[in-house]
Amino acid sequence: MNSRLTVDYGIRFAWIQPQYDRSQIVSSWRPDRWNPNEASRLFQPLLNESGATIGAVDPPTNTVLPAFNIGRLVPNSGNILNGIVSPGKDTNKYLMRNRGIHYGPRVGVAWDVLGTQRLIFRAGGGIYYDRFQGNRVFDLLTNPPTVLQPTINFGFAQDITSGGNPLIGPPGLVAADATGVVPTTYNLNSGIQAKLPFSFVLDTGYVGSMGRHLQNNRNLNAVPYGAFFRNPTAPNADFLRPYRGFGNINIYEGTANSNYNSWQVTITRNVRSLFATMNYTFAKALGTGSGDGDFFRIDSLQRFANYGYLDFHRKHILNLNFVYNTPKITDFKSGGGRVINGMVNNWQISGIYQFTSGQAQGVGFSIPGLVNQNLTGSFTEGGRIRLIGDPKSGLSGGDIFYNLNPGAFAPPVVGSIGVESSPRYVFLPSINNWNMSVQKAFTIKESRSLQFRIDAFNAFNHTQFSDFNRTLNFSSLTNGTPTNVTRAFGGFGAVNGVRDPRIIQLLVRFQF
Repeated sequence: MNSRLTVDYGIRFAWIQPQYDRSQIVSSWRPDRWNPNEASRLFQPLLNESGATIGAVDPPTNTVLPAFNIGRLVPNSGNILNGIVSPGKDTNKYLMRNRGIHYGPRVGVAWDVLGTQRLIFRAGGGIYYDRFQGNRVFDLLTNPPTVLQPTINFGFAQDITSGGNPLIGPPGLVAADATGVVPTTYNLNSGIQAKLPFSFVLDTGYVGSMGRHLQNNRNLNAVPYGAFFRNPTAPNADFLRPYRGFGNINIYEGTANSNYNSWQVTITRNVRSLFATMNYTFAKALGTGSGDGDFFRIDSLQRFANYGYLDFHRKHILNLNFVYNTPKITDFKSGGGRVINGMVNNWQISGIYQFTSGQAQGVGFSIPGLVNQNLTGSFTEGGRIRLIGDPKSGLSGGDIFYNLNPGAFAPPVVGSIGVESSPRYVFLPSINNWNMSVQKAFTIKESRSLQFRIDAFNAFNHTQFSDFNRTLNFSSLTNGTPTNVTRAFGGFGAVNGVRDPRIIQLLVRFQF
């Protein structure tokens, strides 16, 4: 624009072609293609007059079999391909929409504020795209008609192989997201660079990003919350699923999102004998899922229940590093003085200091004999511990047996739908560590040298715990008194992981 202002702008055109199977033997499943009139029947429990199970029965045909067949598919009672779509036949070869060209505009600005090149303002932003991982396409090969993966509950190997024509359980399926959305990231940054007195350089500013259409999993055929309460005689999950005749149907979709916001500072000093850098980041990472493929809720409460700190959130990150070359102390010209010169002069000392806030994690619970269906009314979906107070209240600093307040938690209640607490709200111990190195090189000839180095990891042998027991045990749902709060190793809130102690590494290297 002029001698003090530069603007870069442009656009990137990207075609993220969906991966596909050239042989077209993979398949997907679509809920809009499933026909309830073609659903396979399941063998029902056959009860005697006293209500005891004595066999398995198909009521329409009055076929009676041994009880281990309960929940298995009645032969020829439905279409095992009900809802299955094949490439090139029921849909395109990608099994999803081809989104075509994606437009990635971006812009950058650099402004010499004072015209002296001592204070520079920079800002930029852009849109970036990615394809989802290939494993998601490969898993589609496990669907019918190519492969059939039946689930058989409470069965035995001899029951499967005997008779020549064994009955199978409802098969599990994998589904592709027909919308074909592409993972998208919006990156933003702005800041200043400044020359400071005493040869320091400051670089500070805002760095952020927003992730949209990130990859997650969801079970389309999970048992709804409360379904077991409405039908408590159901023998297993397959009798309560919305799409009868199938087990879990896991869809790979792009509905996760995230956002990252940070203030970052870098200070550098580079003089003849000393190079030093300090980096500090104050950040927050929030979203609905931490990893590619995290399972989402089966209802519409994903953001309400799961939006919060991601497991890679670190509030504070501080790094200091330096390299110091000692000045020449002696300068003997001949004789044994050369040996003294070699021993005393030209040492190099370096170090890295790191302080990082602890990882955000959740708290779990355990109750003997409790199963999901008795808590949430769903065989497939679980509950969460109730958060009724501050997990850090009443703690005394430095007590390795008391990192969480057990009084801040209570067992969930019957009818839970897993929204009693967020997935991550307590923070693990931080990292506070020095790594240091001392080295010296001796020149033998112009092209040959001998280097000695000592590396010390966790140089000051600072004890650093990595985790503590985050599972609270209760005797029952109605008894809120925890059973594992003893102030000892293994108790709730007690440390149960530690990072490495000091490790020293010696190195001798001959270079030629």
